[in-house]
Amino acid sequence: MKLQTISCPGEFGLINLIKKTFSNITKDKNIIVDIGDDCFCFKSGKDYIYITKDMLVEDVHFKTSWTSPYELGKKAIEVNISDLAAMGSVIPKYIFIGLGAPANTPEDFVKNLLKGIQQACNKYNIALSGGDTVKADKIIISVTALGISKNKPITRTGAQIGDLIGVTNCFGDSGAGVYLLNKYGIKHKYTKHERALIKAQNSPIARLNEACNLSHYLTSLIDASDGLFVSLNLLIQGFSKGANINIEQVPISKNLKAVFNNNQQILKFALFGAEDYQLVFTVPKLKEKIVKKLVPSITYIGKITTGTKVKYFYNGKKQKIKYCGFKHF
Repeated sequence: MKLQTISCPGEFGLINLIKKTFSNITKDKNIIVDIGDDCFCFKSGKDYIYITKDMLVEDVHFKTSWTSPYELGKKAIEVNISDLAAMGSVIPKYIFIGLGAPANTPEDFVKNLLKGIQQACNKYNIALSGGDTVKADKIIISVTALGISKNKPITRTGAQIGDLIGVTNCFGDSGAGVYLLNKYGIKHKYTKHERALIKAQNSPIARLNEACNLSHYLTSLIDASDGLFVSLNLLIQGFSKGANINIEQVPISKNLKAVFNNNQQILKFALFGAEDYQLVFTVPKLKEKIVKKLVPSITYIGKITTGTKVKYFYNGKKQKIKYCGFKHF
C-alpha cells in the first residue's frame, strides 16, 4: 500500500489535523483566539496579548540569488507584523528569532540580515528579546512576534450577511515579481515597472496603520499572505456564509498593467499570487463611507451572502474560478 504523505491533506488540512489532535486539551479561560487564525490571543488583566509565528525558508519563500540579506531581514519582520495587523489595533512589542544556516554561510550575509531585522524593529519600536541559532542545510528564519492591545481581536469569523468585503491597496504585484525573477533571473535588465513588482516581493510592507485606523468598524479581518483567493475562502469557510466577488473591482496596480497585457494572466496574479500582505476585511454597509474616508486607498470588491461558497462575477456574469496558486505540500 502506498504511504500517504502530508501533500494529500495539504497545508490547511495539516493545520486542521493539528487542531483536531489538540482539541481535547483543557481550555484556558483566558484564551480568546485559538489555533487557526492569524494570531493566538489571550487575556492578561485588562490587556490582550497576541502571539504569531512565521517562517521564511530558502528556495521556498526566497532565493539568496534574488533577494539581499538586508531585504530578507526586513521581510522576516514585516510578514509577522502583518499577522498582528490582521487582528486589528495591535501594538507590536517583542520578537524572538530562530536562525538556521549552513556552516559556510558568509559572516557578511548574517551581518546584513541582522541590519535588515534591526531596521524593521526600529520602524515598529520592537525589542529583539531572544531566539536560537542552529546549523541547517538552507537558510531558515523563524520569527515569533508578540503584540499587545486594549481591544478585542478581530477574527476571521465575524462577518455578517450583507457586510461589504474590502481590501487595502492592490493585488498581484508580489506574485508577478516572483514570476519575473523565475523567468529572467537577477541579471536581467528590468524596466522600472518590473523592478517595482520585484520590490513588492522582496520588500513587503505590513498594513498595520490601516488596521489600527479601521479596526473599530470591521467585523472580520485577515491578511492576504496566501493570496486573495485563499483569504476569501478562509473568511467564510465553516461559518455558513458565502461571498459574491466582483472581479473587475479587484484593484490592480499601474505597474502590473504596464508589464502584462493579458487580462487572464493579470487576474491569475491578483487572485493566486501570494505575499501581497494586503488586508481583506468585512464591514457593515452602513459604515462603508466612514471606512473609505479613513483609508481612501481601500476598495470594496464584494459582499457576504448566504450559502457556503465564494462566487466570482465579471460585470455581472458568473465565472468559474479554480485555484491554481502555490501549495506548500
